Amino acid sequence: MGIFDKLTGKTPQLTPKSALVLSALTVIAADGVVDEAELNDLAKIVRGDRKAIDTALDVMKANQFPAVIDLVAACLDEKQKIATLAILCDLAMSDGVLAGNEEKILSMYMEKFKISPDTMKPIIHAIGIKNDFSIFS
Repeated sequence: MGIFDKLTGKTPQLTPKSALVLSALTVIAADGVVDEAELNDLAKIVRGDRKAIDTALDVMKANQFPAVIDLVAACLDEKQKIATLAILCDLAMSDGVLAGNEEKILSMYMEKFKISPDTMKPIIHAIGIKNDFSIFS
């Protein structure tokens, strides 16, 4: 991104990491509320990479949802798509509840990434176990 891109209206190009951040933002914001726990989860993902956050936010502002899903998909290879989808599932389930909009968005990513349900089943199962704190009550 050049120094004058914001003035000329150029949208920065996604990198795999900023694509991950962008996809995470779409899932975090799916229920209309972004709480502190979700921001902490996002911070773990970006690991201090402010440029990835800024790029993701710029792309998000310049594009309507669900068009950003196409942009994310075009930026990631197959391994990155599977890892991204696992991270998104974990983010969506971090509060122990998969909200309707979160599920819809995850399904949209899964379809756009061309990831089969058979690939996702063991990942979703592990995330479900990881986020089931009721077993400790």
